Amino acid sequence: MTPFNPEDIQDAMPESDFSGLAVIDWEAWRPRWAFNWDTKDIYRQRSRALVRAQHPVWPETWVEAEAQAQFQEAAQAWMAGTLQLGQALRPRGLWGFYGFPDCYNYDFLRSNYTGECPPGICAQNDQLGWLWNQSRALYPSIYLPAVLAGTGKAQMYVRHRVSEAFRVTMAARDPSLPVLPYTQIFYDMTNRLLPLEELEHTLGESAAQGAAGVVLWVSWENTSTKESCQAIKEYMDTTLGPFILNVTSGALLCSQALCSGHGRCARRSNHPEALLILNPDSFSIQLMPGGRSLTLKGALSLEDQAQMAMEFKCHCYHGWHGEWCEQQGM
Repeated sequence: MTPFNPEDIQDAMPESDFSGLAVIDWEAWRPRWAFNWDTKDIYRQRSRALVRAQHPVWPETWVEAEAQAQFQEAAQAWMAGTLQLGQALRPRGLWGFYGFPDCYNYDFLRSNYTGECPPGICAQNDQLGWLWNQSRALYPSIYLPAVLAGTGKAQMYVRHRVSEAFRVTMAARDPSLPVLPYTQIFYDMTNRLLPLEELEHTLGESAAQGAAGVVLWVSWENTSTKESCQAIKEYMDTTLGPFILNVTSGALLCSQALCSGHGRCARRSNHPEALLILNPDSFSIQLMPGGRSLTLKGALSLEDQAQMAMEFKCHCYHGWHGEWCEQQGM
């Protein structure tokens, strides 16, 4: 198995000095043998068949072990090789695979659902250290399944998916690896726009944990008619736009207040509900004359700064040090 053809990357990114997100959307199979369940089990079946053909007299336990080893070795070679090729051709790109790491916390029907990754998942993700070391950014998915609507479980679901991404960075070659979750403005596979509280649970939760940003994905199916596009514009003007301005401004002001602009605020573990949402008593978001853009007015009060310092800590950007930074291996 060979990595992508160099021409594929050159065609997709014609500028040799390309700088930005370089995301590989690969969903056919997963690099860990244990993660290829349901429809992806076909890859385990074919792997076993290949080993049986090579060693027809081997017992099943030997076949299973060898099939797993060959599969994972080939998966690592393909994925790591693809990242290396991309970085060689476009070295300024933030290369990574969409959806990694995953938490597989889909057991929503449990009455005591906590959102935590199921047993064994973190250990499996630890075996993907080669992937985290080759990546220049991590792109976990926090698309909200429609089944979560109205359940109050979305925040727990997202929280642990994002925190798993940050957990694996601590063992990576570069602990300051950017985390940029993929999210949507719709419940996944529907045309139902997220209410404000779910934006808090996705965009807001990501910002509070210290994400470098998020990738907002909208399917062509959600923009296929004039009516759907108008609905999105209305949503942007009234709900999404003001919220993005609020939370990005909150993250920037927190960085300036707590990190002297040289780091990113991340929520303290003893304040699990804290968000980087500005105090409405100190700030207002207004529509500019003409109705084409939003503006933020206000300033952090001393009380706002004290609240931020109580709820958040500073993680320095790579290469920066200071007494305001909590250096966790950076």
